[in-house]
Amino acid sequence: MRRAGLALLLGWFISGPVSGQNALTLDTAASLDALQVYMCPIHSDYTADRPGTCPRDGMRLVLSNPFDVRDYRLEFNTFPAVAVAEKPLTLKFRISHPESGEPVTDFVRVHDQFFHLFVVSQDLDWFQHIHPVMDDEGTWSIDVTLPASGYYKVLSDFVPVGGTSQFIAHPLVTAGYEGDIIADSAALTPDTEPGKTVDGLTATLDYDPSPFIAGLYGHLNFIFTDAATGEPVTDLQTYLGAFGHTLILSADLVDYVHSHPLDLSEGFDEETGPMMFMIPMGVDAESLRGGPRITFDGLMPHGGLYRAFTQVRWKDELRTFAFTFAVEERQ
Repeated sequence: MRRAGLALLLGWFISGPVSGQNALTLDTAASLDALQVYMCPIHSDYTADRPGTCPRDGMRLVLSNPFDVRDYRLEFNTFPAVAVAEKPLTLKFRISHPESGEPVTDFVRVHDQFFHLFVVSQDLDWFQHIHPVMDDEGTWSIDVTLPASGYYKVLSDFVPVGGTSQFIAHPLVTAGYEGDIIADSAALTPDTEPGKTVDGLTATLDYDPSPFIAGLYGHLNFIFTDAATGEPVTDLQTYLGAFGHTLILSADLVDYVHSHPLDLSEGFDEETGPMMFMIPMGVDAESLRGGPRITFDGLMPHGGLYRAFTQVRWKDELRTFAFTFAVEERQ
């Protein structure tokens, strides 16, 4: 049972936008609202019948319902209403309960933020991981400037108090885009070299297994070195409560995975699962250092090409690495 729940959390996997509420009767929905336990906001498979902290990451358990997988209602608007490339654009979000429709204003802080937002261009060349701010009326907003006309995917990642983790996608199309959304899907090519360098930091990546198999968990194993000296980097800084963040997207932007580092040296325990490189509550994250090896977990549901955007912080600067790899269909 722990293993099955863990599979949902480690990758935070969603295959396209899911509307769970449509599959539920009103009686079933009412029953789900009543089934609440204390749950880790990061590892939703870990539950308890009383308040406490999660043994994996030290986060405070929140009263929630791990069995209710309905998407919350997310109203998404922009100002101005029509997005124009290379001009400031405000993204706005309002969240309401899937059954009652009441506005939701209480959220769980996860990885130092209440709302994680990913904005990605269709060609997968442009990527942003940003954090909207909520006003007194419950509207989240943030400003962006899109680099070119085209189609974008907007991914909202948050945990409402009393609910489960939400990862909801919306499309965004700019003015002046005259292409075909399907025909213009990203034309990805798998990397031929395992290493990439960004601002003096080199990331070398290998895959386990190689190649990945659709529907089976695999690992992305990074080793970070100083590009100038070739020496292993052991002073990576924490970023948003972890030593790294990875977002993996399929070439057609249908499947996506939000993953955080694993500490595989601790092994697997049936009660707590793999230990995570998450920063326990109360610890001074700025005093911690990590590297050179960081491993992420990933589950890709279909064969094809995927791109992983991995972010780490070194010498007080955020670096983003983009790696492209193929996934084979399971025989």
